[in-house]
Amino acid sequence: MDVKMIFKISSGVVVAIILFYSFFSGEKLSYEETVLKHRNEIFDFMKNSDQSPLPDSVRSSFEGFDYFDPDRSFKVRASLELISDNSKMEIVTNTGEVRQYTRYAHAIFDLSGQQYQVTLLRGDQDESDESLTLLFGDITNGESTYGGGRYLDLKLISRNRITLDFNLAYNPYCAYNADYSCPLPPAENRLSVAINAGEKNFE
Repeated sequence: MDVKMIFKISSGVVVAIILFYSFFSGEKLSYEETVLKHRNEIFDFMKNSDQSPLPDSVRSSFEGFDYFDPDRSFKVRASLELISDNSKMEIVTNTGEVRQYTRYAHAIFDLSGQQYQVTLLRGDQDESDESLTLLFGDITNGESTYGGGRYLDLKLISRNRITLDFNLAYNPYCAYNADYSCPLPPAENRLSVAINAGEKNFE
């Protein structure tokens, strides 16, 4: 069964299926099942939470987002080069506002035989020193993915390396609701490669 179709089954059924398989097989969740569980949790939040960015008119008929199938090749280990001065970066939003972030580190990784570098940011309102954000664009933007780029939330575990799992990439809230103002990826984080992973365009 296609991952997208599984995701559109009700949240309770999906979780029950995953837990049943995990319990009786005596095995931990596979990587693909872990990604599916994460997406199911997002579905539950978007469908049922009062904090959901989806307009009420959309939530009533919401059946889930469209995703690329999980692909381990888009889960990459990156080396970190810390930015010693923690310089500030002003990020423009889709509505022309300006948000301020701290440039924390450069993440350097290989993908499809090429090396890439992105800047990891820390928001001024981030409560945890371990929380980082990657705002990125790639050549799928405006085609199969949201034209304004996508986000990836990161947890800093090591000062030297970090995992970038693009299968967890998601759209900013302004992709669903024009009332939101969302930071756009800086030029240095626009990748010349197709990131065929994570969330697709919202229809």
